Amino acid sequence: MNQKGKKALYTLSTVGLATAVLLSGCGGTKNEPAKTGNAGGTTGAPTDVSLMVINYGAQFSDQNNFLWKEIEKRTNTKLNITWVSPNNIIEKTNVTLASGDIPDLMYLEDLNLAQFRSMVAQGAFWDLTPFLKDYPNFKNIPAYAWENSKINGKNFVIPRPYPIVGGGLFPLIRKDWLDKLNLKMPETLEEFKAALKAFVNNDPDGNGQKDTTGYAATAGSLNFIYNTYNNTNGEWKEKDGKLTPNITEDASREALLYIKGLYDEGLISKDFSILKLSNINEAVNSGKAGSAGYAMNNGWKFTEELRKSNPNAAMVPMPYVKGPQGNKFTIATSGFYGAFAIPKKVPEDKVKKLLAFMDYGFSSEGNTLANYGVKDTHYTETNGLKKTTEKFAQDLLDGNFMGIYMLNSNDLVTLVPGIPSDFYELNKKVYTEREQAAPKDPSVGLFSESNAKLWPDIKKKVDDMRVKVILGQEKIEAYDAFIANLKKDGDLQKIIKEMNDAYAQKNGK
Repeated sequence: MNQKGKKALYTLSTVGLATAVLLSGCGGTKNEPAKTGNAGGTTGAPTDVSLMVINYGAQFSDQNNFLWKEIEKRTNTKLNITWVSPNNIIEKTNVTLASGDIPDLMYLEDLNLAQFRSMVAQGAFWDLTPFLKDYPNFKNIPAYAWENSKINGKNFVIPRPYPIVGGGLFPLIRKDWLDKLNLKMPETLEEFKAALKAFVNNDPDGNGQKDTTGYAATAGSLNFIYNTYNNTNGEWKEKDGKLTPNITEDASREALLYIKGLYDEGLISKDFSILKLSNINEAVNSGKAGSAGYAMNNGWKFTEELRKSNPNAAMVPMPYVKGPQGNKFTIATSGFYGAFAIPKKVPEDKVKKLLAFMDYGFSSEGNTLANYGVKDTHYTETNGLKKTTEKFAQDLLDGNFMGIYMLNSNDLVTLVPGIPSDFYELNKKVYTEREQAAPKDPSVGLFSESNAKLWPDIKKKVDDMRVKVILGQEKIEAYDAFIANLKKDGDLQKIIKEMNDAYAQKNGK
């Protein structure tokens, strides 16, 4: 899994897709029946549909679930779903692909998996390009999601749309602590460090003890700093028309020293290298963390919990941070998170029914149903803002079918059930600012077989060395020698060549 994919997975698994609200920008009206939803036709036996898909719910639904039955009824299908936890989705994907027993709709979190790409090259999956025009709701998926998920210029997958900015591990920060300590919203990395220092040393929670954390961190939630220094998203940057990996850049060395400075001054979690997401959630919810890396939609989730004991609490998303060269930076995605492919063993007439089933999920009716359920039963709506009910949780709508029909709106990261209008307006403002501050990932849509096979091991070695330097187990000179040797590594050189060949081909060079 590439780093971008890891970030997306990590982010979404923290919040559950139920934190996204209010469909916008989709075709049709809320109560309009989907025109292509009946995968099995309006009459006759239902179409059997097998799926394997990631599930973020605390509890997986089964065929007795309300929403399972409702979607079957509206699409005239009989569903056989294998839900997979985010914790082992890549392992499960590889095992399934290797077995040959591939479901009708195969979820792929990472389209650059070497095994999947090899199977595509061998003709094991349908090229869906000729069929897509016949399914009107697919037009509701943004064009960039379709474009960025192409393989060799063709649509072998149906992408799950995801907002360009607002996801990924980027800082949320306690605005009420900033106000109390007379600090403005940090804009530069140095201002961010100064805020963390104040959070640690100046008793922002007012209990008279030095017991607060500046940035509650895992190793992954520090990666935005490396990207900020390199002024690029993803693992690669463009220099003089060529791609080069961030890991060997001098800018990454400077980022490492910045992070070590945070650690040495006690401004980030002491055990960041081994902490889990649950530890960070606990630190934030207990009111002991001044900042942490999350998707934007977590801001209100945490704020709502914190206000149970502190009515002034506000955990808000930072719009951006400026790098050493003055560039504004924020995390950006490729515009989709995961996708579905159909194996070639499925006959063409069934392919069309499967596409109808998926198309239904991007109608206004289908998208709203999968993400919120039934109005006035699973959610209420006031002035355009949705609020989920107890029935929403009872019927296991949190997670589950959201993984099949991803909410098709930027509100996935800006609007949360129960969010007040002022916080929603703040999120929208931040989203707009982030759109102007997000450099592109130049490696989006590129594939290198060597990169798919060899990069994970190289990256792990780099990550391990970085952690050792931050913890003081290795000197920066050892890191320098390590990177110097890495630059000569034959595997890395092979990856760089293949990635640049793919980059040149994509750009017609």
